[in-house]
Amino acid sequence: MKHFRPFLLAVLLLVPVGCVKDVIGLYDTTYYGNVFAYNLMKTYYLWEAEVADGFSSWTYSEDPFQKVESMRYKNGDLEDKWTRLYDDCSGFIGTVTGSKLSLGFDFGLYYANASHSRVCAVVRYTYADSPASGAGLKRGDIILTLDGKEMTPDNYKTLVNEKIYGGGTVKLGLNNGNSVTLTAVQQYENPVQTALTLQAEGKKIGYLHFTSFTMDACRDLEETFRRFKADGIEELVLDLRYNGGGYTVTSAVLASMLAPLSEVNAGSVFNRDVYNKDLNEYYKDRLETPFAAEYEIDASSGSGKYKVHPAQVNPCIKKLWVITTDDTASASEALICGLKPYMDVVLVGEKTYGKFCGGFLIQAEDFFDALSDEDGIDAEEGKEKLAGWGMYVIASRYADKDGVTLSMPNGIPADYEVKDNPREAIPLGDPSETMLAKVLALSTGTVTKAPLTAPGLPPAPLVRPAGFGALLKTLPK
Repeated sequence: MKHFRPFLLAVLLLVPVGCVKDVIGLYDTTYYGNVFAYNLMKTYYLWEAEVADGFSSWTYSEDPFQKVESMRYKNGDLEDKWTRLYDDCSGFIGTVTGSKLSLGFDFGLYYANASHSRVCAVVRYTYADSPASGAGLKRGDIILTLDGKEMTPDNYKTLVNEKIYGGGTVKLGLNNGNSVTLTAVQQYENPVQTALTLQAEGKKIGYLHFTSFTMDACRDLEETFRRFKADGIEELVLDLRYNGGGYTVTSAVLASMLAPLSEVNAGSVFNRDVYNKDLNEYYKDRLETPFAAEYEIDASSGSGKYKVHPAQVNPCIKKLWVITTDDTASASEALICGLKPYMDVVLVGEKTYGKFCGGFLIQAEDFFDALSDEDGIDAEEGKEKLAGWGMYVIASRYADKDGVTLSMPNGIPADYEVKDNPREAIPLGDPSETMLAKVLALSTGTVTKAPLTAPGLPPAPLVRPAGFGALLKTLPK
């Protein structure tokens, strides 16, 4: 992730080091953790001025993780739930790049009985060529046990994080009495899940289930939209029901494939960024992100740079339908927000999550590499002490061309409410699936079946993977 580098440190405010030896001993992990976290928040944090008292009381010896959490801004419904210090940021990186140790499936959590004493996981979809798809796991399968252990309200978070997200081998006990054993593999989970062209009442409607705004998705999006354009689609259903975010550049690329071609060719403003006072000045020539006919992408996979050409594959659709739930977050919401002023965008489903801001993920290695001898820090020792550390720091609020942030503070309401129902066990992209069926009915003016109610009881609180809701901005080199 070497493209995540701090800008020139002339504007970085370093913690003084003169009395450190007398306070906590020379150069321990706590000290370096505080230097790292303090400087990133002092430089980049969107609400730096609003939490000034926290900076003035920051000490070398306190727990840096607790300090960062205590610094997160809250004012009524407006709350920073995302700034976080990690002592191992590999999980976060894997989530937003799409390449990670994974079992290859996504799931939702539900209470499994009337007394709410048990929890189950319901498969929402699997990735192609993954352990899950290879084992025949599919949408609607209900997982009752992990390595023989029943999930309860007290233990399910620990079990899910250890067994499903832990990167090892797990035996999944299913409600039909069968079990499957999966071993995580290093894989790229292609977020372009399902792409097809539907015929509905004589109308050609594209459907795209897109799960994450990874950097490497841009090439696959270009090929997908090339097919949509060749098929002559008139409208598109963009299924973002489980899309928790990713890179701003990927959001801009997709937006340029969807927006009116005249706006793309004109380089009209897709979105605007609002930073703290110092960063607004530093980025004053880069506060607007335009639509563009061409982008150069720096692949997360390390395969180098490549170009995509949204204007060449833009199908010039007349209407965009977006399927949303409370798992629709961050870059997904920014996409909706930025396109709304230019085209007919209709949301079907549930209110979005409400991730109205973006940030930088900065690894400790990059921070210490950028220091100079004059900064008074032993950079090599800092890198050694904080090996694997990183920080996601909220740096900006995104807005549309007029400065409006639709998702602030608690999400974007759906125009037509329909509940997601993975227990229905109909594959995503099937015209009879509840949410897609509703969109097709609205588009064609035909009558569709009433939305089904998911069997069982309301879902348990979600266990979301590291990186959920991340809107990542790339720091200039």
